[in-house]
Amino acid sequence: MKREMVPTFEELERHKKMVPEINPAAVIAMLGIKMASEEIQQSILDVLQKDYQLSEGKFCTLVVLHQHVEQGIAPSELAAKVGVTRATISNMLRRMERDGLVDIRPAEQDGRGKVVSLTKAGRDFMEEILPPHYLRVSKLMEKLSEAEQKELIMLLEKLSA
Repeated sequence: MKREMVPTFEELERHKKMVPEINPAAVIAMLGIKMASEEIQQSILDVLQKDYQLSEGKFCTLVVLHQHVEQGIAPSELAAKVGVTRATISNMLRRMERDGLVDIRPAEQDGRGKVVSLTKAGRDFMEEILPPHYLRVSKLMEKLSEAEQKELIMLLEKLSA
């Protein structure tokens, strides 16, 4: 569902009379970034849900685990990287372990700690879904030239700094 809530320059100019510091272009640019991001994200998540029965959280968790395929990762660090609570990651990992995608074992250096890693089935699953995922993302970004994509990366990094 696409929302159309971007105010016009004229509306923002009226608000500027009350709050002179308002920058209409900044407001419209930020809302444009937000709406484009939501639209792109939803189109990607729709495919992951429909074709692979993956939620956004589960997909992000699998991606981080795939990045740490050799050594595994502590659940607390995984939760931080995915941006969820430790309780959420614990529940998610329990279901993923039940489904045969992850292995949870005691940490070697600290018997109280745990290390999570992908099982062979989990690695195989990621090798199946990542190439078409990256192709879909690449296709979505074809609207921009490579130079524009690099400029966008630089601008987004500048905004995030």
